[in-house]
Amino acid sequence: MSVSTQTRRKRTRTNNSNMDGVNDTGADSLLEGMLARQSSFLQHNLKEGLNFADGDNHATVHNEPPFIDNENAIVDLDHTKVDAIGEEDDDENVEDDDLIFIKEQPVHFTSPTISGAGNYTSTTSKKFKKQRTISLPQLPHAKLLYQAMQETPRVQKNDELLHLTGSTSMTLDGNRNVNLRVIRSPSPSNNDPFYDSSVSPTAECSAGSASSDSDSAMGTEFNHTENVNRQKRSLRRLSAPRLAAKLVGKKAKTKKRENFKTDKDGHYVYQEGDVFGGSRFVVKQLLGQGTFGKVLKCRDIASGTGGGIDTNTFHTWNSTGSAQPRYVAVKVIRAIDRYREAAKTELRVLQAIYENDPHGQYQCLILQECFDYKNHICIVTDLLGRSVYDFMCSNGVARFPGSHVQAMAKQLIRSVCFLHDLGIIHTDLKPENVLLCDESSMEKSLPLSVVRSMSARRKEASGGKRKFLTNPEIKIIDFGSAVFHNEYHPPVISTRHYRAPEIVLGLGWSFPCDIWSIACVLVELVTGESLYPIHENLEHMAMMQRINGEPFPPHIVEKMLYKSAHKLGNSPSDLNATVIKHFDTNSLTLQWPEKNKRGDYITKEKSIKRVMGSCDRLDIHISKKIRADYGDWFSINWNLTPEKNWSLIKSKLLSERRHDGVVSGDLNKETFLFWYWFVDLCRKMFEFDPTKRITARQALEHEWFNLGILDEGITCFGKF
Repeated sequence: MSVSTQTRRKRTRTNNSNMDGVNDTGADSLLEGMLARQSSFLQHNLKEGLNFADGDNHATVHNEPPFIDNENAIVDLDHTKVDAIGEEDDDENVEDDDLIFIKEQPVHFTSPTISGAGNYTSTTSKKFKKQRTISLPQLPHAKLLYQAMQETPRVQKNDELLHLTGSTSMTLDGNRNVNLRVIRSPSPSNNDPFYDSSVSPTAECSAGSASSDSDSAMGTEFNHTENVNRQKRSLRRLSAPRLAAKLVGKKAKTKKRENFKTDKDGHYVYQEGDVFGGSRFVVKQLLGQGTFGKVLKCRDIASGTGGGIDTNTFHTWNSTGSAQPRYVAVKVIRAIDRYREAAKTELRVLQAIYENDPHGQYQCLILQECFDYKNHICIVTDLLGRSVYDFMCSNGVARFPGSHVQAMAKQLIRSVCFLHDLGIIHTDLKPENVLLCDESSMEKSLPLSVVRSMSARRKEASGGKRKFLTNPEIKIIDFGSAVFHNEYHPPVISTRHYRAPEIVLGLGWSFPCDIWSIACVLVELVTGESLYPIHENLEHMAMMQRINGEPFPPHIVEKMLYKSAHKLGNSPSDLNATVIKHFDTNSLTLQWPEKNKRGDYITKEKSIKRVMGSCDRLDIHISKKIRADYGDWFSINWNLTPEKNWSLIKSKLLSERRHDGVVSGDLNKETFLFWYWFVDLCRKMFEFDPTKRITARQALEHEWFNLGILDEGITCFGKF
């Protein structure tokens, strides 16, 4: 953060110990340590990883928070205001409670302008006044930079709501150009005393090799495949077990015979210990499964790093001569034509990501290699930690601290911005598809009253403790539903809870649908609960209106009716039965709760309670969930300015102080602004009209990413 002068001032305030995990004692060293780690992280990891061509191409980062009123910078429970300018203390060893910054704030400024592709500059007045405020820390991930790959952000045009279906022929043509390496089961030779069953004459085929089935000539083939194969064969000939066996005149042990079965529906039949892929992969665990197939944790016994990023090392041997294999994730696609076809699109998406980001700096899972085995397309990637969803389920408190939400949000939006610049739409962003790079966490025992209120399942999974990640770095996975923007668009995409309104209404969808999904994920990280816990269209639409605090725009509904009447584009098969019939064609409004001709409600009471009881307007909904940290007087009203909101909070705080003498929680103005601007960002991401919804590029520049917060996510960062 840019500052002109930094001063320190001793303050005696001991009443802020109610903030979770933050005490006055050692607060100065905590902040200094955090800022030092942050600076080091940014300098050595983030900036170097961006690989800019030169310094002039760096995107300008605006880390200054919005203007903050001097007099209201801090709420002190003793109601003592911080002076406008404090006395300077040159003693660097003095223990201070807070870091006070005197910053140069522009009196007037103009809107940012684009200078080249993705480089933002702003023209400011030369007149400055000094402003004193508290600067709260941020995790380094919240400051990640992004170098735009295309001059203008990807948007959805108005006419695409009616006609966007994408080119099916482009999808099929692209898939036909995919070449897959075919691996067949080896046949051991008793005549070769040094036979290694992981190698067979047919195990590795060149890019143009023909396959035994119609799809074998399709798939992704990397330029380095042949080099990889030659290195593997060379290293195998020189491996320690073979040399030892040759010297003592004994046969080297052959690897376990392959055991890999497929059921009548084309699914691989999971069994721990199975061997496949030329006797290279040993199945250790089932990580996940779905209609596409299964994801397996496998021991890679023939490769040290795989074929994706590093092709120089394949075997690592310890002092005893035994191999040190790695573990990988292998996605085994169903042996059914339509799923194989979808897998080829996924491979083309992963190839585009790899070619533009081979080191994975944009938090997308990187493809290591792929092959065709017994009509199953197998996709090999690095093995990461649990999903964000699994971490939430095993935590005593599912909510993430605000600093972690911000760090994950920056990574998610930045990754999606990268994908959109490549012309790729993910279409299935959700906590299950966001993996943790590091599961290490700090634990805090929860009060007995909280433990008793838990479900038996959560109590058992969490052990009655709340966990805080020490590193909120994430990776986006599962590109099985991803599409290129100019190729075929299925009528229905996304998991229900994260599905954008244009998809529900049967309109054309494009890049903005990913933004809606991200907003759903962010709210879930803050509240610990799904924002849309429903399973059918009518309740989903009713909740959307309730959360947005407004009905669907009439012009959107009108486009839906027009598109359906004229049979334009592709629409969900149940659109008329589950969506259109619930709209009044005259007023263009959703009829919920439904009434019959006599005016009696026909919507079930259980449905009404489910919608009305589980959500509220977004600002109110978020306020209710985070009051556990800041007290019942915390509230956000997006119809009021930040200053007016803050004035109302102060009046409530003073009233509670006068009557009870004690205030639960602790809050300063910057912390309030952190949550206020979070709601503002989500509101822009939840725009009903996808042509007006904020883009990923615009979201990266939102005010929220200029603000920090001091919470347990900050104090736990980098502990291990």
